[in-house]
Amino acid sequence: MRLHVVPTPFYGANCVVVLPEEGEGPALVVDPSYGVTSEIRRILDDSGCALAGVLLTHGHPDHVWEAAEVASWGTEADLGGPVPVWLPGPDMYRMDAPLGLVQIPPPDLGLPEWVKPTSLRPFPAGSVELVPGLWTKMVPAPGHTEGSALFIAHTPLTVTLEEPKGPRVVHASPVPEPWALSADVIFAGSVGRTDLPGGDETQMRHSLRTLANALDPATVLVPGHGPLTTMAEELATNPYIARARRIG
Repeated sequence: MRLHVVPTPFYGANCVVVLPEEGEGPALVVDPSYGVTSEIRRILDDSGCALAGVLLTHGHPDHVWEAAEVASWGTEADLGGPVPVWLPGPDMYRMDAPLGLVQIPPPDLGLPEWVKPTSLRPFPAGSVELVPGLWTKMVPAPGHTEGSALFIAHTPLTVTLEEPKGPRVVHASPVPEPWALSADVIFAGSVGRTDLPGGDETQMRHSLRTLANALDPATVLVPGHGPLTTMAEELATNPYIARARRIG
């Protein structure tokens, strides 16, 4: 797959546009935050790929704000409405008022009024072909929010970082490899905060310990904030994972 990582002005959240390995085909947009819809549109237009779905890794506002807008760009074949917007089930309630539920001041960005996606649905269990050619599995990892999760896949992978000076390829593997959207669970050298409503430090430790034991160390992690990393790097250097493995 080809991943385009687009850092956003909303708390620096990463939006990810997932394209087929080559050529035109269906695309998935992950965590469409505020301030990058024009970049998302450009990537889709340049690739010739049509939007087939939106994935929200969790229900915090910096990861969901433009979900309704982006979903409206495509049409679900069976229903004729916006493309599906998937979200882990435990975070569905957050979509009624995502900004109010975090109980921290919003950034001074002139945010438009929140619009709840009409095609919202809970992420299904098991390995799921969200868009043709992309099979992914949700691994629940509560702690940052009740519904926080990783989304794992195994494909050839090229990751391009969209920077102000232009796009830059930051990772490329022509052979299939494990990779994961690690959302706000695992960052490079850190983890998601647990002090917001719905967060739980004990749950986060348990999630990190489980992931440390379950994920292939070769897994490339595409976080919800900050640069790419690997599970091997985080096992070796991340103090939060080390603590979780020590005390659970």
